[in-house]
Amino acid sequence: MSASSAPSQQGDLFGGPRPGRRHSLFFALMPSDEERRAISRLADSLYGAYPQARRVKASRYHLTLHFLGESDEPRLDLVRAACDAMQDWQAEPVAITLDHLLCLGNPKNPALTLASLHPTASVVAFWRGLQQRLLRAGFKQHVGRSFVPHLTLAYVPPRTAPVDVAPVVLHPQAVHLLQGIEGEPEYQQLGEWVLQR
Repeated sequence: MSASSAPSQQGDLFGGPRPGRRHSLFFALMPSDEERRAISRLADSLYGAYPQARRVKASRYHLTLHFLGESDEPRLDLVRAACDAMQDWQAEPVAITLDHLLCLGNPKNPALTLASLHPTASVVAFWRGLQQRLLRAGFKQHVGRSFVPHLTLAYVPPRTAPVDVAPVVLHPQAVHLLQGIEGEPEYQQLGEWVLQR
């Protein structure tokens, strides 16, 4: 298991953003370039069914594992605690099959997601392993208690009905600690932990 992070880059990161913008912190899995292209092609094929959809940029595709909270300014303490929780983590890679469309989140602005309704036991065990580490690290208020693997493709009008889709299989290479900053076009990667092979 290896982790990559650059303290000097984090210092620049937390010195740069303007105060008052919402910062979100979360652990996620990222599709490979090939998987990202396949998901983008799938999103293209759905345009006819969802002409009013506001699509998510392919570079922002991710599958959230655990959301660690939001704040109006960077929380370096939470970043450090999250990175500390990953010390010596040794997890085997998993394959995640996303085979359904689900509308999730705010009913007034639902996210159209590519999801797995019945994740395998190995996927759930992978998620629970990270959950337990985060609970021990003190993230008791933020760590989720249930897991529906999903990746947001677009935002759609209320009461949008999902259609059938061909399955997409992800083979994550690493777990990423990501930060989103309101108004910024891309997520910032604060840590990466490569999965064992």
